[in-house]
Amino acid sequence: MGITLKIEPAFAQAYMRYAGFEPGDILRLYVRTSGPGTGGLFYAIEKDEVMRDDAVFEVEGLRFVVRPTDFWYFDGGHLRYEAAYGEYGFFYSNPRLED
Repeated sequence: MGITLKIEPAFAQAYMRYAGFEPGDILRLYVRTSGPGTGGLFYAIEKDEVMRDDAVFEVEGLRFVVRPTDFWYFDGGHLRYEAAYGEYGFFYSNPRLED
């Protein structure tokens, strides 16, 4: 089972600039819930290793990985970065999940 996920080069470059990630790093994308009572979902990212059955996306030398349990959230999604917002310019959208 595979997924489709668009990760713009500017997104990867900004993570290298703001978070200190380097080409060759493996970054896990996963789903998180926000604080108590809000019930919102958002993506999180952290260094990790490739695991069996992960979807792997290489962009600008970074390898982004997603576990099958999180495919539902990322499949059909788009990760982008808008420089005008500096370190707050990271955006995720997924038309499949919108109301």
